[in-house]
Amino acid sequence: MKKNTCIGILFLLVLTVFIMTPGCTARADSHTFYVSASNGNDNNNGSVTAPWKTIQKAVNSIQAGDTVIVRGGTYKEKVTLKTSGTADAYITFKNYEGETPIIDGTGQSASSDDYSNGLILISNKNCIKISGFHVTNYTVKNSYVPAGIRVTGSSKNIEIRDCKVYGIKTTYSGSNEDRNAHAIAVHGTNGSSSLDGLVIDHCEVYGCILGQSESIVLNGNVTNFRVTNNMVHDNDNIGIDFIGYEGTASSNDYARNGICSGNQVWNISSSNNNTYEDACADGIYVDGGANIVIENNKVWSSDIGIETASEHKNKATDAVTVRNNLVYNCELYGISMGGSGDTNGKATNIKIYNNTAYNNSVNMNIQKNCQYNTNAIKNNIFYKGTTYEGKKTNIAISNNITGNPLFVNPGTDFHLQAGSSAINAGVNETETGTTDLDGNARIQGGTVDCGCYEKQ
Repeated sequence: MKKNTCIGILFLLVLTVFIMTPGCTARADSHTFYVSASNGNDNNNGSVTAPWKTIQKAVNSIQAGDTVIVRGGTYKEKVTLKTSGTADAYITFKNYEGETPIIDGTGQSASSDDYSNGLILISNKNCIKISGFHVTNYTVKNSYVPAGIRVTGSSKNIEIRDCKVYGIKTTYSGSNEDRNAHAIAVHGTNGSSSLDGLVIDHCEVYGCILGQSESIVLNGNVTNFRVTNNMVHDNDNIGIDFIGYEGTASSNDYARNGICSGNQVWNISSSNNNTYEDACADGIYVDGGANIVIENNKVWSSDIGIETASEHKNKATDAVTVRNNLVYNCELYGISMGGSGDTNGKATNIKIYNNTAYNNSVNMNIQKNCQYNTNAIKNNIFYKGTTYEGKKTNIAISNNITGNPLFVNPGTDFHLQAGSSAINAGVNETETGTTDLDGNARIQGGTVDCGCYEKQ
């Protein structure tokens, strides 16, 4: 009897160790569910052969670690996430391979609580992945603010990948200040707990009427983010924006500690936006953000290419590095920094290195409140168009090419020909980064080239 008891106890101990040891087995409580607009039913069990009909049914049914695969078709609903994942058990929503689920906001209402208006809404949730959706047709005719995808509160580790967001519109005819819409909106509203670990990658945003708001925006207490490899185009206001000091959070009210890399931004203009009197939309804008690297992006045919500034008096956009970007054919400025007037804030510790700015009306605009020796403009190519506008006092400016750099094909191919004056003409400093716009080693031949491409 004692022998059998000991054997039983030993078996239980071994079984307990096996279950508790990470990596021994897959989570027994994680599931994959399916949604189909064409043949689903919310009374089904959510299996591949008996899918649910609505995405919200899946949202209401899942737990940490679950995956929801959504078949192609049109889903006329709002989707509000109700459950968080965990660091080792993300919740995933993705398209069925080869198919496109479309979340269509036609006829959907909006609330006076703007932070709740999103066709996909993630508020104070963690460890969620969204990929492969089209999000479209959300139009608001009053002063409320629609968004295609909205992330708010103190959400953590949210990933938005491979989505297309288009047709998000405000058509409100009231005051200009109340006309706003966003394609992808991220608002860190908790002053004591940041919205942290956000990824927006390989998304496309286009065809939106935004009023005085932005295509992709990170605003308030937002930290440790990556906005990478997106295509943003043909919208009537700012393409990608990192904002601070608008009162979004009670403290720590600025986007910071992030990367904006590999994006393509074009045809961003407020020229037909009734809330503005002039063309002033940025492709990429840091307005009060800090500790942000903007690198390896292409911006063209917009009002302003890349801008680092602060719209709030006595507040600074600080410690932003703008490097290895290509900016061309912009109507107003290629690259700009500082405040546009005495009531604006400052730009400090701005490093503008190894960019190619071509055929912009003004290639490098230096506004007020940025004449500090912590700001630097080095190793750039500024060719065709006015080279500088504004006061260059106290700013470290050196090793920039303003004459013909011998591009391979000006206007279409901005690599350097042999014999270019930009080859080995830069100054080797850490701000140049490690790779050029092609991903090649940034320094070859001992000295860095000027512009966004290193001659191979």
